[in-house]
Amino acid sequence: MRKRSYLFLGAGGVGGYYGALLHLAGHPVCWLVRSDAQLWRTHGLLLESRGQRWRIENPEVYDSPADLPAADVVVVAWKTTSNQFLPEVLPRAVPSPNTPVVLMQNGLGSEEDAACVLGPNHPILGGLCFLCSHKVGPGHIRHLDYGMVTLASWSPTGAPTGPTPIAEQIAADLASAGVEVSVSPDLVLSRWKKLVWNIPFSGLCVALRTDTRKLVQDPSTRALARDLMREVQAGARALGRCIPDEFLDYMFELTDRMTPYAPSMQLDFEAGRPMEIEAIYERPVALARKHGAEMPRVDCLAQLLRFMEGHRSR
Repeated sequence: MRKRSYLFLGAGGVGGYYGALLHLAGHPVCWLVRSDAQLWRTHGLLLESRGQRWRIENPEVYDSPADLPAADVVVVAWKTTSNQFLPEVLPRAVPSPNTPVVLMQNGLGSEEDAACVLGPNHPILGGLCFLCSHKVGPGHIRHLDYGMVTLASWSPTGAPTGPTPIAEQIAADLASAGVEVSVSPDLVLSRWKKLVWNIPFSGLCVALRTDTRKLVQDPSTRALARDLMREVQAGARALGRCIPDEFLDYMFELTDRMTPYAPSMQLDFEAGRPMEIEAIYERPVALARKHGAEMPRVDCLAQLLRFMEGHRSR
C-alpha cells in the first residue's frame, strides 16, 4: 500500500527532524527550504540523534512555493514569526480542500491563521511537539532529547472534536517512524498544556541567559517557573479547561531529566532573529484577559522580552 506523502514548510529543528524520520520510514517527503535549498541538494540532510547519524542523499527540496508538488499532508513547521507567508504559500502547497494541514508550531492562533487562508471547513490540526532539537547549519539537524508529539484537530468554535480519523492516520505514520505520539480530543486544552512549559522556560532562558538545567536547579528560578505555570493554569481555567497540578509536576520531572537545553527562543534571540513573543505570550495573555483571567507575571515577562528584542543591537 502506498505510504502517505508529506510536505514540510520549514526545515529547522522541527521540520528537519520529523521530516527525516518519516523519510527514513519510507514516506515520500519534501521540504520548502527557502534560504539554503542548494546546499541541501549538494550535501544532503544530516540528522544527528543521541549518538547516531543518518544522511539523506538528494532530499527533495524546493525554494519556491510555485514549484511545490502535491502531497497528502502539509506540515507547517516554520516559526510563527513567519506566518505572514501563509497567504502566499498555503494556496500553492495545499492541492485540495481535503488535504490536511498540521501546524507544528508553538503558542496560540496558528490554526486560526491557517483557517483564514484555507477556510473554516478545511481539515486543520495542531501538532504539539515536546522536542529538544535545532538546526546546526544548512541541512544539519541535531536532536538532543525527547520528541513526543500530540495531535489534535481544530474546530472553528474551539470545541473539542474528539480523536478524528485523519489525526489517527497521521499519528500512525509518526508512530511507524519511531515518534512517541498521542491524539488529543481537545486542541485548546493541548495548546494551553504546551504553554505550561513554553512560557516559563523559553522566556526565562532568554531573560536570564541560561539553560533549562540551571533554571530548575536554582530554587528561586524554579519557584518563579512554577508561578508562571500557575498563571497558565488560570488562563486555561478561564477558557473552561482544567490543567491539574500533577501536570505541572510532570513538566518539572521532564525538565529535570532533560539534557541541558537552550530553547529555540533563546537561539533566535542570540542570532538576532524575531522571537515568538506574540504567539507564546501576548495572544495567551489577551485571550485569558478576554475571559476574565489576568496573567501578570506572564505579561511582565512578555514586555521584558519585547524590550530585549528591541535593544539587543545595543
